[in-house]
Order: sequence, then structure tokens, then C-alpha cells
Amino acid sequence: MPSPIAHVAVAIAAAIAAPDRSPLRTRRARAGAAVASLLPDLDLLAAATLPGGIDWHHGPTHSLFGAGLLGLGLGLVFGLRGAALLWTSFCGFLHPLLDWELGVPGGPTTFGVPLFWPMIATKFIAPYPLFRPFNIHEAGFIANMFTPAALGPYLRELAFAAVVLAYVRFTRG
Repeated sequence: MPSPIAHVAVAIAAAIAAPDRSPLRTRRARAGAAVASLLPDLDLLAAATLPGGIDWHHGPTHSLFGAGLLGLGLGLVFGLRGAALLWTSFCGFLHPLLDWELGVPGGPTTFGVPLFWPMIATKFIAPYPLFRPFNIHEAGFIANMFTPAALGPYLRELAFAAVVLAYVRFTRG
């Protein structure tokens, strides 16, 4: 899965790409999008505290339905309306797509995401991921996010986000 940095970077980059007078460009909408992009990973709290550990991660909150619903709920809490509310929901919706795309083909099913839950509980993994995944399942679990070993994936993701942002800025003029 991508790190939290990648999830937030994609949401913010997409908001920056919006036209200048768009409701997506407000601070509240960008903050809502950034938080919504992280909400599906709340299942890590269950994974860290309940028996079964990492098996709780990438459950219903990582489905398109669950993540979109979390984003929509958060947008309502932020007081967003119209396009900004839909945008926040969409940024929640992006989370499972990023986790799907950065899975480990042939890896354990815990690395996949149940994109179509509740209709289909099967977990899916992209056949050709763009980046190496950020493996939170390794020793140390959540603490693994704060080790020197995490620096490499963070830097790769930030470099990718910087290139996307530069492209967006350049093409917007």
C-alpha cells in the first residue's frame, strides 16, 4: 500500500489542478480532501488492537463504497456543499484505488482491497503496480511508519507527487 504521504499528496495535487475559482480550491475543501484520503486507514486501529492484527486492514473501509461513504460523511462534518462535498467523497474513493494499484501481485490477500464490497468480498490486486508498496505489515506494524526504512518509500512518493504537481502547474500556465 502507499504511505499516508502518497494518499494526501494525490488529494492535494488533484485539488490544486482544479480551476482557480473552483470550490475545490478552498482551504476547507483541501483539508477535507486530505483527511478523507486517510480515513479508510482507520481500520489500522482495529488491526493494532484486535485479535487477528493486520487481517483487519483493507476491509470494508477500503472498498469503493466504504471509502466514498467515509469521505462523504467527513465532507458533511466539514460543512462542505456541492462540488466540494463530492470532491471530498471522491478523495476518500481514491484511497482504495491507490492501495489496489500498489499491491503486491501474488502476495497474501491482506495486500488486496475489496473494491466491490459489500456486493463482492474478494480482494483485488493490480497486476502491474507502479511502485513498491509501503509494507506496514512488517515487524513493528504501525511503528514501522516511523523508521529510517520508511524514508525511501516516502521520498519516492514525494518525488512522484512533485512531478505531478509540476506538470499540473506547467499545463495550467
